[in-house]
Amino acid sequence: IIDALLIRATVTILEEAGAKDLVVQINSMGDKEDRAAYIKELTNYYKKHINELSAVDRERLKTNPLRILDSKEPKTIEINQGAPDILAHLGTPAKKHFKEVLEALDEMNITYQINKTLVRGLSYYTRTVFEISDPNPVDGEAPLSIAGGGRYDLLARQLGSKKDAPAMGVGIGV
Repeated sequence: IIDALLIRATVTILEEAGAKDLVVQINSMGDKEDRAAYIKELTNYYKKHINELSAVDRERLKTNPLRILDSKEPKTIEINQGAPDILAHLGTPAKKHFKEVLEALDEMNITYQINKTLVRGLSYYTRTVFEISDPNPVDGEAPLSIAGGGRYDLLARQLGSKKDAPAMGVGIGV
């Protein structure tokens, strides 16, 4: 429930600061094991489209294929429409977790959109990831992402702990 509570708190903070009509996008990165199998399939998919990818996305294919999913390149956005679906690769625990997060958001009357290309590109992110945007662009610009976050249960171990530790965070742009 902490995932949904953090999203609720972020929406509340933004609304109290004057934001209106916020859009909450959410996805699951799955568990470490889920993500490894997914990245392998995703990499194979992008290799089939290597000549259509921009130079920056070809480099991402070598270093972090997940980041291609949030590419802003028009051709890559088109290619991403056919990319493998990370939600279809979730194991049972991650599926259950995601379902519970969505149910909690429903109970709190938080409207959300599942965005299957929403990722956090760092390896310590697990399960829930989210982004909150203002859908009212200024001067014809694209909607502005003003907050984003997710679970990073693997970060403690990467910082030297002997165990993983449940963790969740958000960043808000000012």
